[in-house]
Amino acid sequence: MVASTVSKVKTKTKPKTKGKSKAVAKIKAKTKSVSKTPAKAKPKPKTRTKPRLKSVSPGAKAPDFRLRDGNGKMHRLARYQGKTVVLYFYPKDDTPGCTLEASDFNKENKKFTAKGAVVMGVSPDNEVSHKKFSEKLNLTYLLLADPDGLVATQFGAFGEKTLYGMKFKSVFRTTFIIDEEGIIRNVFEDVQVEGHAKEVLKAL
Repeated sequence: MVASTVSKVKTKTKPKTKGKSKAVAKIKAKTKSVSKTPAKAKPKPKTRTKPRLKSVSPGAKAPDFRLRDGNGKMHRLARYQGKTVVLYFYPKDDTPGCTLEASDFNKENKKFTAKGAVVMGVSPDNEVSHKKFSEKLNLTYLLLADPDGLVATQFGAFGEKTLYGMKFKSVFRTTFIIDEEGIIRNVFEDVQVEGHAKEVLKAL
């Protein structure tokens, strides 16, 4: 009697164990599926860097703009139609390279004028800075303020630079020759300031 009773208990215990193991297996399966879902639904964001914009190419229409000079007077590129415009972008007033470039354009300005060309320098400096810089060098041509770098960006002359491992946004030294119809005829990129004014003069 004892042996038969024990055997019956064992027989009843086995299916219960199986039932529990199945239930545990289902719970584990659900847990695994739940843990995998968030990883697919929320992928890690990727860091992206914007490539430098290319300068406006020769043959393209020059982007029109409105910028103020050191005296607060507004200048629009479209108003200079009928004349050749030498538009050069530079990083900052009163720095060694920019001073040399500005001085060289000033020395050659009479020759530019004789050829019917108008010289304009553009940088992110404000009007007050331009006025001081212009008066210091006795410049006989225009310096225009592009404080947000928006016009330089339109021409592809503004972007990210790296200096001593530090990244910052600034102007790429670039010069454009724009003809009487507002078409870009020449583009000088990565300008070397020494002798650049004469180089542009020869291209007219």
